[in-house]
Amino acid sequence: MPDPTHAPSARAEAAIVSLVLAIAIAGLTLLPLTSAPYVRALVSLVQAEERTGLGPDGTRHAAEAVRRFVLDSDARELPAMIAGRPAFDRAAVAHLVDVREVLAPARTATLAALLTALTWAAFRRARPELLALALTGAGWVLLASAGAAALAGFTDFGVLFTWFHSLFFAPGTWVFPADALLIRIFPLAFWVGAAVSWAVLVFAACGFLFAFAHRLRFTASSDGV
Repeated sequence: MPDPTHAPSARAEAAIVSLVLAIAIAGLTLLPLTSAPYVRALVSLVQAEERTGLGPDGTRHAAEAVRRFVLDSDARELPAMIAGRPAFDRAAVAHLVDVREVLAPARTATLAALLTALTWAAFRRARPELLALALTGAGWVLLASAGAAALAGFTDFGVLFTWFHSLFFAPGTWVFPADALLIRIFPLAFWVGAAVSWAVLVFAACGFLFAFAHRLRFTASSDGV
C-alpha cells in the first residue's frame, strides 16, 4: 500500500503546517529573551554599569524600565534625566515605541501560529506519519534559518544587525551616538549574547522536533506501540 504522506496534497499540507509551526517556535524562543531575569543577567554580564555611570542597581533599573516600555503600552514613560544625567531623549523613546509596535503583532502572530498548529495536530492526531512530516519540515526550516543567521553573524555581526533593523525600522531612526544611555545599557555585546541565546534555543527546538518526529514514525510503523 503506498505511503499516504507521498501524495502531493499531503505533502503540501505538511509543508504549510511546517512553516506555521516554524513561525510559532521562532516566536516562542524569543519570549525568554525578553524576560526580566534574562535581560537583567545579560546586562550584568556585558558589564553595562561600567558605561552608564548609574552603578549596578541604577543600570538594572534603567534596563528594566526599557524592557517594560517595549512590552507594555501602559508602562511608565521613560525619564529624560536619571540622577542628573541625560537618559532617554525623544529619539530614543520614539525608537522604543517603534520596537513595541513590532513586538506586539509579533506576539500575536506567534500565538495565532501556535494555536493553528496545535489545532491541526489535534485534527490529524490519527495520522502520526503526517504529523511527523510536518514536524520534520518545521525543524529543517528553523535549522536552515538559524544556521544562515548564525553564519552571517559569525562572519560580520554588524552587517547582520544592520540588515535586521532595516527590515523593521526606518533608516536613521535606530542609530544613536555611542554615549546615548540606550547604547550604554544595551551595547553590541548585549545583542550578540541575545542572538547566541536565541540560536541555542532554536537548535534545541529543532532537536526536539526531529526526535518527536522519529518517535511518531516509530509508533506508526509499530501499530501504535
